[in-house]
Amino acid sequence: MFNFFNKEIRYARRSSGWSKLRKEHIKKQPCCMACGTKKELEVHHIIPVHLAPEFELNPNNLITLCDKCHFLIGHLKDYKSWNENVVQDSEILLEKIKNRPYSLDNAEYEVIIDTVMES
Repeated sequence: MFNFFNKEIRYARRSSGWSKLRKEHIKKQPCCMACGTKKELEVHHIIPVHLAPEFELNPNNLITLCDKCHFLIGHLKDYKSWNENVVQDSEILLEKIKNRPYSLDNAEYEVIIDTVMES
């Protein structure tokens, strides 16, 4: 059985132009598009290379994700799989993170309580 956490497998057999393209992509998109971090960045192929090798070096087929979001959002917690909606899901999560609540005023609290009680 394959160990998909093994970097030799995850990063196996890339085209000779991959390293250069990856660096250029990180310069253009220097943070995780799902959570905003600038640490431990990965360049994820939106359409997996094993399904469409002709898109490996297509800049429009790339999205920057941190290592954690790459596994969770890019591969849905399984490196044998992929997320067909990775771009949209990343946008949604980043928007939620940017607008996360930290407190409620009394009026907002009452609306939430009423909504929960009606369910």
